[in-house]
Amino acid sequence: MKSKTILIAYQDEFWVRSLSTFLHGVGYKVETAKMVSEMIRKVRKGHIHVVLLDDEMEGVKASDLVPLFKNMNERIQVIVISSEASLGQVKRLRGAGIFYQAMKPVDLEEIRSAVECAFEKIERENLKEGFFPFLIPRRIPA
Repeated sequence: MKSKTILIAYQDEFWVRSLSTFLHGVGYKVETAKMVSEMIRKVRKGHIHVVLLDDEMEGVKASDLVPLFKNMNERIQVIVISSEASLGQVKRLRGAGIFYQAMKPVDLEEIRSAVECAFEKIERENLKEGFFPFLIPRRIPA
């Protein structure tokens, strides 16, 4: 993986700047999005590896956005930053295929650790793909 790119899709502009500055300082390439259409366009380009996603963007819940991202890029890792800790919400997010759920208020070290783990998972999946690709089950197009 050449560059490790993160998309921050978050409503609070102050936290977007804080997260962006922090993650850029740690060595990641950071892009931001404020609108759902902008997020979709950036993920569709294919160079986004990890998404930090607010629990709701423009009235659309994260649990509805995650499957959309996964359909565009099945290897993308989504970290949802949520204010709601209800069991139903957690089940919906896990069922949608998120990598990690962080709770507000945001702890920068927790986010850094989650992002590192997400990139490690991507690296492991890429290694498996290149080593014994015939042993890994794949989706068969219908």
